[in-house]
Amino acid sequence: MTANLSKRELILAFAVGGILFLLVNLAVLRLVTQSRTRLLVDLSAKRQELQSLRLFADDAELWEQRDAWLTAHQPPAENLDRAGYELLEEMKKLAQRENVLLEKPELQGTDKTDVATVVPVILQTKSTWPALVDFLQKLQSPDRFIVVESADLSQDPDDNTQMRGKFRIARWFAPSS
Repeated sequence: MTANLSKRELILAFAVGGILFLLVNLAVLRLVTQSRTRLLVDLSAKRQELQSLRLFADDAELWEQRDAWLTAHQPPAENLDRAGYELLEEMKKLAQRENVLLEKPELQGTDKTDVATVVPVILQTKSTWPALVDFLQKLQSPDRFIVVESADLSQDPDDNTQMRGKFRIARWFAPSS
């Protein structure tokens, strides 16, 4: 068959064959490189997951103690209908003591999760920065089960000495059965 090809056709055939061979090799190399990169990323993620699991396993006793403390101390929700009002009244008293003005306090619906029954309120505040810090500091402690779930702070555009805040504050009760 090669006897029928001229020297020029033979060179052209080898060139085309070489180029095709090179393109196929480049495509295979690209696929191998992408697979290797994906496998390295997966390996790194698995190593991090393993490290996290080892840390949890090492701290299992600590987490069991914390779970026991929560079970013993997290208050049950006796009256969910009143809990929001009681939380709001508590916030009003604390805000008054700390010179924080509450604007548009709003009750939210109760949320039930696996770990807690959540009774939230929305508060809009106006105060000085130190008063707001004191308010937030006195608001939270581990045994009160009051959580600042979200906070949006800004400087009052009318008075640079005042801060405006919008908070979602919730009391977490023991999960209901």
